[in-house]
Parts: sequence; structure tokens; C-alpha cells
Amino acid sequence: MVSLAAARVPSFNFILLFQTLMIPLFLSVVLIFVTLVGATTLIREEIEDQTMPYLLTRPISKPAIVLYKYLGYLISVLVLLVPPLVLAYAVTIGYSGDSFSADSDVLAGFLVTTVLGSAAYGALFLFLSVLVRKPLAIGLLIGFVWESIVGSLPGDVPKISVIHYLRSILKGMIAVGPLNSYTTDISAGLAAGILIAFTAAMIVLSLAVFQQMEFRQKA
Repeated sequence: MVSLAAARVPSFNFILLFQTLMIPLFLSVVLIFVTLVGATTLIREEIEDQTMPYLLTRPISKPAIVLYKYLGYLISVLVLLVPPLVLAYAVTIGYSGDSFSADSDVLAGFLVTTVLGSAAYGALFLFLSVLVRKPLAIGLLIGFVWESIVGSLPGDVPKISVIHYLRSILKGMIAVGPLNSYTTDISAGLAAGILIAFTAAMIVLSLAVFQQMEFRQKA
């Protein structure tokens, strides 16, 4: 009787629950918040503290300073974001009773979006940090208002948001998930290429703006 009753109850899809929670919470909140806090202070903090002139007295060029700070940011952010992501996936798989590689497409999709999202958002917020005096405030508007509203509009409007390409990557890489019905005409590969190009463009713009800035030591 017990076995017959159990046979009638469909098994709970833990990995689908994992995706349903992680897409709005991790991708749209945690990722943006961590990259925002980490990247907006890269250059602006040195400028506001007036320590940039002392940094420039070292035998290192302005572009090198920006690149080293960005690479340091990217490494630290990934160290902060990737382990909890993998742990959450491992716990979910453990509850479902499947092997760790049973839903490897889900883990791979979230790892790729974490890396590319950290790079893209970080480059965008880096650009804000060299462009405006209050990059955190503007970054909050972009990250939590622009990305949320524009990324949810119909038609081609979401293509001017980073989150659209992250969702497109997840849809293309994960066989079964809540984004299967997400409307996009961009493949995972193309979305990744666009994010890489966007990241490079934002870094180049940051280098160009920072190169033109002048700093004076305090008297």
C-alpha cells in the first residue's frame, strides 16, 4: 500500500526550485549588489581620499592602474560569489539524491553567467567610478531600476540591459528550467560574445576617461 501510494506522488524537482530561487535572488540582486559595491569604489575612492596622486608617483601608467584594479576586483568578486553558488547547487543535488553531475548544465549555466555578469557589471560600474562623483547612487539606479524595468519590457527593449543577455545564456545552456519560456532571439554563444564585447568597451572607455584626468597632491 505504501509503495503504491508513493508511486502516485510525483517526485519533487529540487533543481527546478533551485533555478526558480536563484534567478531572481542571485542573478538580479546578489550579483548586481556585490559588483556594484566592489567596482564603484575602485577608482573613485582613491580620488575622494586624494590618494591617487601618491599612487601615480609610482612607476606605473594610468591604464595599468585601472586594469590592475579591475582584475583585482574581478578575482575577489568571483571568490566571493562562486563558492556559495556551488555549495547551494551541491546541497540541492544532495537533497534530490542525484549525482553531482546529474544537472551539470544548470551549474555550468550559473557559473558562466556569474563570471560574465561580474565582468560586465564590474566594467560598467568601473566606468561610472571614473566618470561621476557619486557612482554608487547612479549604479543603484542602473542595477536595480534600469535592469529590472528594461529587462522585463516586451520586444527588443531588453537588449539594452545586461540582465537580458544573462537570461539568454541561462535559457540556452539549461535544458529544463523556468527560463524555457523566456522570449529571446539570441543564442547563449551570441549573448556571451555581446557581454564580452560590452565589458571590453566599458574598460576601454574607463581607460580613456581616466587617462585625461589630472590629479594634484595636497599641499
